[in-house]
Amino acid sequence: MKKVFLLTTIAALFMACGSPSASTEANEAQEVAEATETNVTYTVNATESTVIWKGTKPAGDAHTGTVAIAKGVISTEEGMVTAGNFVMNLADLKITDEGMDEETQGKLVGHLSTGDFFEVEKYPNASFEITSTTADSLTGNLTIKEVSKSITVPYFFQSEGETATATTSFSIDRTLWGITFNSGNFFQDLGDYMIDDAIQFDVTLKATK
Repeated sequence: MKKVFLLTTIAALFMACGSPSASTEANEAQEVAEATETNVTYTVNATESTVIWKGTKPAGDAHTGTVAIAKGVISTEEGMVTAGNFVMNLADLKITDEGMDEETQGKLVGHLSTGDFFEVEKYPNASFEITSTTADSLTGNLTIKEVSKSITVPYFFQSEGETATATTSFSIDRTLWGITFNSGNFFQDLGDYMIDDAIQFDVTLKATK
């Protein structure tokens, strides 16, 4: 089994006290990296791959859920990721809060699908496209609601035979992608209705040659 550890420690994304901040800085989008003829390319298996998200409030409340992967590819050179992308299907967004009934889950998904958040009818997909990599991290353009920002994230990659797995954990400042609903940086006197700007993502991509 061939394993490549490209980052052994991932910084804490959400602290127990205080309002969490994004673990990544967002910059202008960059030119996307292209796979070369010598690259080994894997196709992401959408049904086996997962994106888990988490949003919190300063009051201590939190919501968690998943977003379906629509498609993706991972290109490697000598065991290191060099290019690739994945697309998230925001129309297939789910809530996984423990103890929440189906009716409440449906209402929350409905709200997250509106213009207050992801405006799914107009922007059904979000994507991440790799622009460059190092031995410790990768940089790529994260596009949400047609806003593209460059972020750098840690990752782990391993391959065995015809299969491979790539994982990453990071958080972003949602307001930089135009999602400002109940943000304390945009609205005053929100009280318990305030929502933290940071959203956490845990991504697992399963792929085959």
